[in-house]
Amino acid sequence: MRFILLLVLAGGVVWGGGDAFGVWKLSLGRSTFAADPQPRSFTLRIERHSSGEVLTVDRTERDGRSTTDSTILFLDGKPRAYQDLDCIGTQSSQRVDNRTVEILRTCKTGGWMRVIRQVNTNGEMVLEVSGRRPDGHQVQFRLVLEKQRGESIND
Repeated sequence: MRFILLLVLAGGVVWGGGDAFGVWKLSLGRSTFAADPQPRSFTLRIERHSSGEVLTVDRTERDGRSTTDSTILFLDGKPRAYQDLDCIGTQSSQRVDNRTVEILRTCKTGGWMRVIRQVNTNGEMVLEVSGRRPDGHQVQFRLVLEKQRGESIND
């Protein structure tokens, strides 16, 4: 469960910035979750920050439990110290092209994840996620998010 949250926190902006900023909601029917259970709701907010961007995830689980997590992404490719409930290690993020961001997170426990994030011309954000949990279990899934019109942040 927390693994999906961690992965989505690793999003980024496109080169021009404007396409990714705003509010995004998960399309449950078009996303694949591997072994992790689907949340009841999942909203991603991307805002400008002087050092990159702020990413905030609001998530409600099937049992009604809600969480909110935020992180700053620097988008310069440099590994920086990172810590949350499930990972102590480093995180780096960089722009690959004008629509793609790559994020790599490595944890001292041996877990890692790689997220490729793309914003397409149909108003969708796609997160292709691969990684390994500390127990050695391989993870791979795809999340599709739809931009919410009229709920823009810092556009």
